[in-house]
Amino acid sequence: MQKIILIFVLSTFVIFAQDTSRDIELFIYKTTDKLLNLKDIEGKKHLFVKMREDERLEDKDAIYWLQLKIDSPLEEGEYFIRYGDMDFDVSSFIPEQKPYKFMQGVDKTFRFFYNKKRDADEYYLKLIPLKNPSLDVYVFIQKANEFYVWTTGYLYYLLLFGMMLGLILMTAFYNATLYYYKREKAFLYYALMQLSMVSLLLYLTGLLEHSSKSNEVWFDVLSLIIMLFATLFTASFLDTAKHLKKWNKVLKIFLFLIALDMLFLIVMQTSVISKFDLYPLFGLVYIVIGYLRYKEGFKPANFFLMGWSVLFFSVFLRAYTSDLTSDYTDIDILLLGSTIEAILLAIGLVYNIRLTDEEKEVQKEMLIHQSKLASMGEMIGNIAHQWRQPLTYLSYNFMTLQEAEKQNILEPKYLHKKLDEATIQLEFMSQTIDDFKDFYAPKKEKEIFTFSIATNEVLALMKNMFQQHNIEVVLEVIEESEVENYKNEYKQVVLNLLSNAKDALLQKEIKNPKITIVIEASTVSIYDNAGGIDSKIIKHIFEPYFSTKEGGTGIGLYMSKIIIEKNMGGVLKVENTLNGAVFRLVF
Repeated sequence: MQKIILIFVLSTFVIFAQDTSRDIELFIYKTTDKLLNLKDIEGKKHLFVKMREDERLEDKDAIYWLQLKIDSPLEEGEYFIRYGDMDFDVSSFIPEQKPYKFMQGVDKTFRFFYNKKRDADEYYLKLIPLKNPSLDVYVFIQKANEFYVWTTGYLYYLLLFGMMLGLILMTAFYNATLYYYKREKAFLYYALMQLSMVSLLLYLTGLLEHSSKSNEVWFDVLSLIIMLFATLFTASFLDTAKHLKKWNKVLKIFLFLIALDMLFLIVMQTSVISKFDLYPLFGLVYIVIGYLRYKEGFKPANFFLMGWSVLFFSVFLRAYTSDLTSDYTDIDILLLGSTIEAILLAIGLVYNIRLTDEEKEVQKEMLIHQSKLASMGEMIGNIAHQWRQPLTYLSYNFMTLQEAEKQNILEPKYLHKKLDEATIQLEFMSQTIDDFKDFYAPKKEKEIFTFSIATNEVLALMKNMFQQHNIEVVLEVIEESEVENYKNEYKQVVLNLLSNAKDALLQKEIKNPKITIVIEASTVSIYDNAGGIDSKIIKHIFEPYFSTKEGGTGIGLYMSKIIIEKNMGGVLKVENTLNGAVFRLVF
């Protein structure tokens, strides 16, 4: 006969029976004698010895028996046994006891009725270990009323668990959506970190099946994945590469250690970080970095600091304060901490978006100001050209008057004629100043105007500039319509596009330079015959600070697009034609 071993395992089987636990004892028998049956097990008890405490129901060559022994008379009635990661044969129960198995949440449950006059005091249940039993084998015995109270509480717990898990998932999907639109890596890392956390929480509750051999491995895998994305999120959200370079090197070392430990886990089936419990070190570093960034004045780091502190505290409580957990699960504190952490970090990300948008708005205003300064430079050049001819005429006019006065032939009629001509020139120059002033007058309200009139006003300011360089400008109005929009902003964009077309024609030394403006209902198209824009750069010309002109600022076309699309609700696009480029303003 092979060796037979008896074990009473309190470390493996958690017995929760309240008052019932004093009346019922559980013992585990293990034997490699496959001929052992229910009838002769009692006679072989003297051969049983204790099994190691760390031994589990994993011996494929062994047969396990669970002895349910009633020491004192039980109350008659209905009883429930909740158990997990195993099953058992119920042949030792008689039909009158109505044995019945079912699932209750994540627990397997066995119900039976007990009658002290009719039923036996000892039951031997042949255990059937699962193919992949876990390290968390358990048995709970409860009276009917205790079981129903527990069931009600468990349902409330599942509701609360679902709500908290839903909050974490919502923050994850929300930030994944933000990443899709913003393309900022912090949102992606945060979403992946929270999704990994949800997987870990589901795993710890037992809602995801796992085995003893893979239990610790998969726990470590999920933990390492969480730490990986947490490290990437910390570096990205707090911008450590720019503001905390030394600590950024620490985070890079963390990433290297995580990758190395992941490789070690795959090869050796064990995690060094988990074995030596180094996860708190990671959490402390995140908290320190968050505090340092907050001290630098980065306000969103306050939410980051609070979130990680709450999670770190909950992990500490779960590890060292077991009496704070409930009867339903041992991760209540971790679940609560993860939920609060997810909400706080989400608030921090949203707050960071707000600050970023405010900074972008300030930068936009600065770009608009720079764009206006650049346009003013163009306009001053146009005024110089506009004034050169009148000034020349006035100079010539004064010289003729002076010469006539020297020769005593200055007649009143001649004098009045010259004065009238001078007045006309001065009025022209004054009108130029008015046009310049109106062009840059800030008007925050929309006004009704036509594209042709507004375009002609711009052409009037640039007339002499085009004449000086022999550039032909043609305005074709196919269909006119009135619009209600920002007239001066439209004129600023047209001025910028015409100036760019002029520069392109001069730079490429086109022999017969020509600019054609076509107005058709709600579309204004500006053509040139400068040969078009290089296909490699045409997709970049609306980017800020991108310029192909020597000494160019690269903000003119960028601001033109901002004005048309953000301020005026239109679209500005460019494409090449047979002879050159065409910019279209579509409203």
